[in-house]
Amino acid sequence: MYSLKKRIARNLSLNLLVVMIGLLIAIYFFAQQLLHDYILTHLQHDAESLASVIYEDPTQGWRIDPGRMSTIYNRVRSGHYYYVAIGGQAIISRSLFDADFPGIEDNHPTNSDYLADGPGDESWMIWHQQVTKNDQSIGIWIAEDIAPFQNQLLQYSAIIAGLIVIVATVLFYLQQRTLRQAFEVFDWLRRNLTAIRQKETERSGVSMPLEVVPLVTEIEKLVEHLSHRIVRTRNAMGNLAHELKRPLQLLSIQQESGQGMEMQDTLDDIRNILERELRRTRISGSSGVGGVFKIALEMDSMIDVLRKIYPNISLEVELESQIETSSLDCDDMLELVGNLLDNACKFARSRARLTIGSADSGLELVFEDDGPGLEPDQLQQLNRRGQRLDERVAGHGLGLGICRDILDFYRGNLAFARSELGGLSVVVQIPLT
Repeated sequence: MYSLKKRIARNLSLNLLVVMIGLLIAIYFFAQQLLHDYILTHLQHDAESLASVIYEDPTQGWRIDPGRMSTIYNRVRSGHYYYVAIGGQAIISRSLFDADFPGIEDNHPTNSDYLADGPGDESWMIWHQQVTKNDQSIGIWIAEDIAPFQNQLLQYSAIIAGLIVIVATVLFYLQQRTLRQAFEVFDWLRRNLTAIRQKETERSGVSMPLEVVPLVTEIEKLVEHLSHRIVRTRNAMGNLAHELKRPLQLLSIQQESGQGMEMQDTLDDIRNILERELRRTRISGSSGVGGVFKIALEMDSMIDVLRKIYPNISLEVELESQIETSSLDCDDMLELVGNLLDNACKFARSRARLTIGSADSGLELVFEDDGPGLEPDQLQQLNRRGQRLDERVAGHGLGLGICRDILDFYRGNLAFARSELGGLSVVVQIPLT
């Protein structure tokens, strides 16, 4: 077993952590690129300005007009430097003082930038380009110390990281609270099931998330189905006890009066009742909870059992169409069909028939036999709810009571008529919607 709540919380927390770390890394690299582009644009502009103030003096060679350049290049270690190479002549900014300009001999591509370590703790970003003036190729290297920007970027990154941690903490708290609220529905469901078990309520009666509705609906259906089965079992046991009560009373009277032959008849009645119930149990198969009623498969198994019990009866099954019966419980249908088909075989002379088809968006089962049938007044009695015939006759009384209980649960209908085969026809209709 495992905690679904803890698993979801752990996965959400890990996802949140990954997203926040990814966001922090993305922000840092985006800021780095933004800083790089900003400084590079600035260096390119300075390089163009520097190229425009280079001139050739007839007596002193190539020179730079200092009045047209920013004074920042005149202050020592100002963080802004340039180096100009013209033929064998080199012109450097005063700000460079006695430091060497890195990368001059490294043959960096023209019109490109690179990073290099400057004097002290400085970190330089250098732009290199070539220009031509008076048919003379001029190499320009212009640099800026980006260490202050990087330090400031790290400070901002630390602040952003702190804010992200705070946001992540708040989101984690809200996430946990949301999970607790979401999982309260399961606590309510547990309490509701306990209330159902203790007969305090039968339905939820409150609003719930759409995702949980199917689960609750199925649980309620299962509870309703089991409750119905318990009631039906109690009724069957009560009916069986009622059927046994009269022969037992007769047996007691006959024992006191010494009527030996009558006692044997009474014992035979009791034995017949018990054999009838055992036979029905055998026909219906093993009892369980749930399972979909698969007509073709279940009918084959049941017919095999009935043919062994009634070897002299020709039992026919006509399946008119394949019908979706997923809404019908297998055990209920086996008990219903088993009782009625056993009755048909019991009273048939030589032939019994089961016809399975559809009618009015539902399942229709017609049980017929060629037995003696029933008189019109008896048919009228059976077609009245709550009425039953002689309880000593197998199939009438206890069996029909169980069938009616099952059909009441599925809102079905049970009707009796004269069969085309000459005996009794029992028509069962069960809605499937």
